[in-house]
Amino acid sequence: LCVFGRGHGAVSIAPAAAEGAANAAAMLDLVVTATDEQALIDLVSFSFATNQPHTRAPMSNMLPDFLVAGPEFRWRGYGGVVAAGYFDADWQIAPNSAYFQC
Repeated sequence: LCVFGRGHGAVSIAPAAAEGAANAAAMLDLVVTATDEQALIDLVSFSFATNQPHTRAPMSNMLPDFLVAGPEFRWRGYGGVVAAGYFDADWQIAPNSAYFQC
């Protein structure tokens, strides 16, 4: 059981609920959330390069299916990740492809 408090942020993909779309099964939503404003700023800011030509769309292809950043993410970068991984075909966490610090 993981418990997250102040200073935690999370980003995840999720199946989109697109009614009437022909390709609804192929659509995804990006969910970005945090327990406080600074954690959200840290999470979103870290996805940008300082060199503009190297900047990609945030959270596009640089992360696993889900990532939870802890309070130390701001200064440790990916060393501050407390959980990350991939989902299987049924949108369950694939235990062999996931990391949990807790």
